[in-house]
Amino acid sequence: MEFITTGINKYRVQYDSWMDGGGTWFGQEYVDIIKQRYQRQFARAYEWCSGPGYIGFSLLDHDVCNSLCLSDIYEPAINRVSETITINKLTNVSAYHTGQVAGLPQHEKFNLVVANPPHFLECPGNDNYQRIAVDVDWAAHQEFFVNIGQHLLPNGVILLQENQAGSLRREAEFEQYINNAGLEITDVFNSPKHYTPDHYTQIYYIEIRQK
Repeated sequence: MEFITTGINKYRVQYDSWMDGGGTWFGQEYVDIIKQRYQRQFARAYEWCSGPGYIGFSLLDHDVCNSLCLSDIYEPAINRVSETITINKLTNVSAYHTGQVAGLPQHEKFNLVVANPPHFLECPGNDNYQRIAVDVDWAAHQEFFVNIGQHLLPNGVILLQENQAGSLRREAEFEQYINNAGLEITDVFNSPKHYTPDHYTQIYYIEIRQK
C-alpha cells in the first residue's frame, strides 16, 4: 500500500494496513501546527516510534525539515521505510530498527523531534494493536526521555502527540520523567481538530525543551 504525502514532491510512503496507528490521520496535522508555531525550517527532524514514517516523510515533503531520521521497534515497518527511501530516491533520510533511543548512533543530532507513540498503559486488541497502542508502565516513554537529550541540539524542540484517553493525567503522567532527564515542559495544548472529550481520540501535544 502507498500513502501519498501532500507537499510538492508527493512522496510515495510504503506501508501495510496494520501499521497505521493514526499517522495517516491525526498525525498529519503536525505539518500545519509546526509551520504555524515555529515558522522556520529545521535542519534535521527525528520521528520516534515512526512506523513507516507517515509523519516524518510529510514533514520532509512540506519543507518543515531539511533532513530526516526515523526509528521503530518493528522491523517490517523500517523495511517499508527503506523501500520509501529507494522509491523516492531520497539521500537525506536515515532509518534505524531499534525500540530505544539509546540504540541510535551518537552522531545523530536533531533540532526537531516528533512522535505519535503508544498512548495507553493497557487496552484490548490483538498483538499488533498492543504493539502500536500500549506502553506498559510508560517504559518506552521513560527510555525516550532519559536518552533523547544527548541527541537534541541547542534550542531544539520536542513536540509529542499524546492521547488523554490513555494518559488520563495528561502531562502529569510524564512530568517527573521529563524533569529527571534534565528536560522541561514548555507548553501543552489540545489538537485543534482531534481532541474529542469522552472519546478514545483526545489528542494533545506536549512541547519539551532542554532546561
